[in-house]
Parts: sequence; structure tokens; C-alpha cells
Amino acid sequence: MEPAAGDIEGPQLLTPRAPNTAEQINLKRRLARLERAKDSIAQATDNMLRLAARRPKATVLRIRSSFVRRDHPAPGNFSDRSLPPPHLRPPSTRLISANGAALRIFLTALFEAQTSTAKAGTHPTNKRPLKGTRDVTGWIDLIASPAQHARRGAGAATINDKKLRQLDATLVRLAADELIMLPNVEAGANKRAGFELLDEGGQRAQGPNDRYVLPKPAEKGVFSIPLTLFTQGWVHCLEDTELAMLLLLAEAGAKKKSVKIQGDYRLRHCGLGRDAYEAHNMLNRLGLITVLPDPNRRPDGKVDGYGMNWARLHEFNLFPENFATPAYDAVTNAINEALLQAEIT
Repeated sequence: MEPAAGDIEGPQLLTPRAPNTAEQINLKRRLARLERAKDSIAQATDNMLRLAARRPKATVLRIRSSFVRRDHPAPGNFSDRSLPPPHLRPPSTRLISANGAALRIFLTALFEAQTSTAKAGTHPTNKRPLKGTRDVTGWIDLIASPAQHARRGAGAATINDKKLRQLDATLVRLAADELIMLPNVEAGANKRAGFELLDEGGQRAQGPNDRYVLPKPAEKGVFSIPLTLFTQGWVHCLEDTELAMLLLLAEAGAKKKSVKIQGDYRLRHCGLGRDAYEAHNMLNRLGLITVLPDPNRRPDGKVDGYGMNWARLHEFNLFPENFATPAYDAVTNAINEALLQAEIT
């Protein structure tokens, strides 16, 4: 089953709705996290810009479709109230977490590999230390975090200490999903160092996963996202659900002007639930996508005259060029605008 396609018709495009009370609470919390992470986001983005300069002609990150969708639907009957279990979802949705960083860190690892000097069709090596030195960028230098120094008591920890613990826990999770390999697991304090990427499709029911190989430009089953997702800070500012929805749209729309996502395809092929699907509201507000809605569908998602009128699918158009906008200001401004919209409606 494939996503359906159509053509965008300008004047009917969806206008972002005002957030409800629960959404306002979440937006305020998100804004506070972003404000605490502002300096960290700027530093991580600058470090990514330096890595991207190693391949100045590179403009996109190539990802195999297996990261975003299953070739065959997950066996069973599923709904937005009963999603496929994690092992039946592709990695992009399996890694979604409200507080974790697995999806962002794995995407960052792909970015680091594809901006290295390794050639397409080869397995990239990882000589980058987990914690950098004065002259060397470490993996934690590519991670943005709202963490603050803990200044008192026996458990006092620096921001780097906290980021290192987060990275360590994330690498353990990625290894469990067979997205990375930990060849130095017996090396004591350095047991996570030198981790190696495995194929982005992750766990296989038929046997172990294979080593990751850099995609070739003309390779089949590969889609792309703009490198500015990293070099303008979007990977640090977007929520996991928004990243997953972007990846789904980029993959489904790789050869189409615009896409519609069938519910069964979204659930059984992509493992994307309703909450993550609704991330299109913020992506629309940010100008990264446009949405052509069902004319019978109200802003709350319900359909007027349901039973007489079939619910139609939203139609999405992705705008990769808009990732060239710095993410921090775009996201914080969009959140403030949404909160103001809620106040005046």
C-alpha cells in the first residue's frame, strides 16, 4: 500500500488553529526548555556547521526508507488507541520519546558520518571521542541540552557530565535496537567509545543487522532531508513527533509534489500514532509544510455531517528550502504566536 498523491490548491490551505488548554501547558513547558537550552543549541549548531564544512558541496542527508517505513504492514489489527508494539515499528517511530534523545542522536550520527570524508558505498569509521578536548569536537558537543550545572552537594555535576550520561544511556538503547554496535563494551570507562553505525533499518526478524554503508546518490530506496535540519539547529528544536512526521513526509513525498497519508499505512507501515500525526500543526505553523485539509473537517479534527460525508485525507506539501531559517528563533516565535492566538480567541 502506498500513500496517495494530489495537487495543492492555494486558497484552501489550513490555517493553524489556536492550541487548547492542555496544548498551551505543553507549549509553555517547551518554551521554558528551549530557553534553558538556548546557549547549548547555539554551540551544538556551530559545531555541526564546522562538520558540514568538511563536505561543502553536500546539501542533503540521505536516509534509507527502512528507517521510516516497513515494506510490509505490521501483522494484526491496530488503531490510534492500539499502536503496533515497538518491535513492529520502524526505527523513526520506535525511537520517539518525550524525554529521551535517541532519535536526535541517531540522526546526528548519520549526519556526522555523511559529512565525513568517507566515500559513498563504504562503512564510515568513528574515531570521534564521546567527550571532546579543547581542540577536538566530541559527541556530546553535537548534543543540545537544557541541563544546568548542579552546584551543590556530593552529586554536583557539570553540564557535560549530564550530557555524557544521556549519551551513554542513548547508546545503550540504540545498541539494543541494533542501530549501532558497541565493539568496546568490555573496555571499562571507554565501553561506549568507538560505537559503529549499523544499517538504519535496525532489528531484523530474520537475523542480525548489518553494518551501515553510506548511501550512494542514485541508490534505490533512499530519500533525503536538507542538511540545514542540522546546520540551522532544527534537530535540536523540534520534538521527536515533529521529526518523525517530517521524515515520513520526506520519504512518502520523495517522488511526488504532495502527499496524503492513509491511516492504515501510517499505523501499520510507519507506526505513527494520532498524537505524532498531529505534529503537522506545528510544522504548518513553522512554514515547513502546508496542509490542504478536508473542507468538511472542523479545526478540532471532527467531520461535519459524518455519515453523509466521507472524511478526506489531509494533503501535505513539504518545503525543504525553509529549513534554511535559523530554528531557535523560528520555533520560539511560533510558540509565542500560538500562545497569543489562544489568548485572543
